[in-house]
Amino acid sequence: MAIISSLEKDQVGKELLEIYEEFEEKGKVPEWVKVMAHSPKIAKEFIELFRVVMGKGKIEKLLKWKIAFVVSNSLKCEFCVDVTTKMLKTLGASDEIIKNVKEGGGLTEDEKEVLSLVKEVTLKAYVCTPELLSELKNDFSEAQVVEIVSIIGLFNYINRFNNTLCILPE
Repeated sequence: MAIISSLEKDQVGKELLEIYEEFEEKGKVPEWVKVMAHSPKIAKEFIELFRVVMGKGKIEKLLKWKIAFVVSNSLKCEFCVDVTTKMLKTLGASDEIIKNVKEGGGLTEDEKEVLSLVKEVTLKAYVCTPELLSELKNDFSEAQVVEIVSIIGLFNYINRFNNTLCILPE
């Protein structure tokens, strides 16, 4: 159970009511949303950022979720590893593909470059990595690199939020 209480639908204001209802239509409201709801503005803006970063963009959806999985696995966030694994499977990734992403084997050169950057930025966030970015820019446009780094940042945030507040898989 999370360290901070979860707010149920009847405990949130109008600004989050629609968000709760959207999650309910898809199944249920995730625990992190219920905890983040203590700060409605942060919750609302984070969910919007999540939609923008993980929605249609310059990077294919499967690669976005591979990036999210590597961040989550690197930070050992049980909740996020669970969610990203389920998303990868929903997008057609087999257990073998997920294992390859986790261990770094059987990947394309582009994926190896991206996932190397993901680990470097996640585990050593204070390090500027011009060599890795230079390699990445050979295969990805600057807009794609910005999107990749945004995915890394987004999942570093939610992983650390969940880990710090002890939000575990449901």
